[in-house]
Amino acid sequence: MTGTTNDSTVLRAIADLAPMWMPGCVVDTAERTVEVGWGRGALQMSAVVGLGEIIDRCNQVPQQRWAEQIEAWLRAVVAEGELATEEHRFGDVAERQRALLVQRGWSARTAGPVADALIPFGDHFEVVVFIRTGKELRRLTVVRRSMLGLGDPAVPSPVQLTLEQISDLRPVEHDGFSVLSRDDDPLVSMAVVDRENLLPQASLGLGVLLGVPRLSTVAFCAADAGQEAANELARFVADTYRNAPDQCSPDVFWLQGDRMVQVPVTLAEPPTVMLPAALLPSPRRTWVRHLVQQLFRR
Repeated sequence: MTGTTNDSTVLRAIADLAPMWMPGCVVDTAERTVEVGWGRGALQMSAVVGLGEIIDRCNQVPQQRWAEQIEAWLRAVVAEGELATEEHRFGDVAERQRALLVQRGWSARTAGPVADALIPFGDHFEVVVFIRTGKELRRLTVVRRSMLGLGDPAVPSPVQLTLEQISDLRPVEHDGFSVLSRDDDPLVSMAVVDRENLLPQASLGLGVLLGVPRLSTVAFCAADAGQEAANELARFVADTYRNAPDQCSPDVFWLQGDRMVQVPVTLAEPPTVMLPAALLPSPRRTWVRHLVQQLFRR
């Protein structure tokens, strides 16, 4: 929880401490910004960065920890500036943006002193933005996003750029469920975002049961496919998630249009999906699902 008094106290602390760690940096308490510089020899660069993030961080911890928080954040901002300078050497940064669908809270658990650039995606996932640099995907932070000018409305959307990269994915049929995957391609998880094209069944009837065990793998079946198909899907998700180098989520979800809810799965071996009453098979529902399946096979 933040307040004006605490914000002012943090600002004074930043103004007092920052020049000690980084001679030459300029703190503007009225504008709530700091100007930091970096570079080697004749190549010197600087950027003005808002202090909102570090003020919020300090207000969440005891005052005796402010100094370490402020120092770590300032040094991380300078490192971000150096990284931003380097990234320009690999070509158009805006066109190299990519986005990954990850488990909700992944960014908070793994981020450093500077916050990641991310997009909330419901209660269970979040979309984190990266920069493709050679074969590496580097997490894009809010600070570096500003330094690189990627907040401009004319800049390509990292989500759209990513969806274009996976638009050629085609499902592979398994026993009762389907799988979208590509080896060593963490962008596949974004198929959930592009469900109109890559998961069209999600918007038909009762939608789909869905799992994203790996960043490179999305598995799904018709939500009303029945207990056996749901159990096979849950087993595949659990087995695929286990020891995967690019783990995403071990859970199973019911996706219907824009609504996504987690479906309970027992810890038994093999796992059993606790289907909601609305998804339990009925003769009429089975007949309708058969017609839908025939439609998609044409």
